[in-house]
Amino acid sequence: MGNNKNYELNMNTMKKTTILVCLFSFSFVLTACNDMYDNVEKFAQGENAYNLNVKQWPVRDPFIFVDKNEKMYYLHVSETSSIGVYKSKDLKQWKKISKSFVPDPAFWGTKDFWAPDVIFYKGKYYLFVTFSSVTQKRGTGILVSDTVTGPFRPLKNEASTPTNWTCLDATLHIDSEGNPWLLYCHEWIETRDGQMVAQRLSPDLKEFAGEPLVLFSATEAPWVGSIMLNEYEAGYVTDAPFIYKSPVSDKLFMLWSSFDKNGKYAIGLAESSNGKIDGTWTQHPQPLNDDDGGHAMIFEDLDGILRISYHAPNNDSRIVIRRIQEENGALAILPE
Repeated sequence: MGNNKNYELNMNTMKKTTILVCLFSFSFVLTACNDMYDNVEKFAQGENAYNLNVKQWPVRDPFIFVDKNEKMYYLHVSETSSIGVYKSKDLKQWKKISKSFVPDPAFWGTKDFWAPDVIFYKGKYYLFVTFSSVTQKRGTGILVSDTVTGPFRPLKNEASTPTNWTCLDATLHIDSEGNPWLLYCHEWIETRDGQMVAQRLSPDLKEFAGEPLVLFSATEAPWVGSIMLNEYEAGYVTDAPFIYKSPVSDKLFMLWSSFDKNGKYAIGLAESSNGKIDGTWTQHPQPLNDDDGGHAMIFEDLDGILRISYHAPNNDSRIVIRRIQEENGALAILPE
């Protein structure tokens, strides 16, 4: 029994060490990207300086907001302890406008500043950003503004995801009855098999109006592989949910991201059984892409063409924008 107990202690120590090393690796990549984001500011000066080329500009988690009235595209980007906002006329050349969110000293989030999504809801713009601090677990905070460029202010001074869970990448889904839902990831570092969760919100987005509903876990997708370290399976990731309601088939699809069995970051596709957020979600057998990229969203461009945006490759990320369409009951990314 003594040897067994020592074995268990050693295994527990190894698991904790594995998770810490994995987290350090992710933090290193994201810190390096933040440094690159800061450096692009010196190239983005001048009223007419649309000189950040989409193929050369380092960006993660690109969520593109289309303003059809202004005929302009807007992109909020994670920067060191702030969020920057950029615009483009053609999705190819971008320029920086300003910082859309700079926290005041009392703001709860001091680290991360990941994955800014901007959504127009009931006459205002809402920015969903993942934060953490030394005293509070990682979670997504909701910011609000009267304009798409900000400045944004916190809807409340705490995470809108459950504060007793480690969460990330929350976004907003409005169902067919007009009810708002918070869609978010309960992280693998707590569940080992990462979860995708939906939870009803009050109309003002400030409070929960229902209990958490686990839609699926990462391993339900047959293509998903574990994060590995020294041949030990550390966990299975869920990232970046995005809901797309097909006007063609009326199907409700979800894009989300994880790592495949070869260790590449990839975009998964899930489908609801009843066309609603609370349906049974079925995973398509293969990811949508194979270029080591993910964190995707779908938008209709100013010419009415349906497109997908994501970052790739994962460790040296650039914005990828491709055409996407529904075919044979699923979504497919078209060749460039």
